[in-house]
Amino acid sequence: MTRRNKKQQESVLKSVFGFDLGEGATPAPNPPEIDPALIAAAATMARAEKLEKLADAAEIRAAAFEAARAAGVKRQSARGFVKLLDLSGVAMNSDGEPDEAEITRIVRAGCEEYPELTTGGR
Repeated sequence: MTRRNKKQQESVLKSVFGFDLGEGATPAPNPPEIDPALIAAAATMARAEKLEKLADAAEIRAAAFEAARAAGVKRQSARGFVKLLDLSGVAMNSDGEPDEAEITRIVRAGCEEYPELTTGGR
């Protein structure tokens, strides 16, 4: 039985990049310490932003419900009608109110797409 490659093969890192992770390797530096108060503040800000987005979405849906009722959508169908609409493009203006013109345009398009949900579409 003959032994091939008696000498230890050189690692790919050593042959390609010129360094070895074996003996004598320098340990990874410790990450910088982060103040726990900063972590808590960042988490609180993220939570507040998420809640603000949810509140904005609820306000947009409420405005779409009112616009749907004004456009002639049946009262018992208005909530489901609003769920069918893609309101993701509606933004809040600088006063914190939903963009009424955009909501009206989306509701009008929804009335054309789902005429059976309007009072005149029976």
